[in-house]
Amino acid sequence: MIKDIKHTEEGDIDLSTGDIESVESTRQHQKDILLADKGYYKEWPGMGVGADNFLNDTGPANLLRSIRQEFIKDGMKVKKVSINSTEAYYEEN
Repeated sequence: MIKDIKHTEEGDIDLSTGDIESVESTRQHQKDILLADKGYYKEWPGMGVGADNFLNDTGPANLLRSIRQEFIKDGMKVKKVSINSTEAYYEEN
């Protein structure tokens, strides 16, 4: 299980309890990777799917391939990637 600072749906740090919380963050990381374009993260300029760049593609194959590749690069084990669901997780050490 990967833990990180809890974010709101908008991606801001969640301070709703009055303090910073640490929560399981796999889904949060997946969302960040899906939305980020390559070059968005200074520390990892090659990371990111940039999902909105695939809006005009004629099919989902390129998007799904990019998602799989980026999740694997981030250290996730990917069982399934589809438009409706994704099964990807970080292995326990």
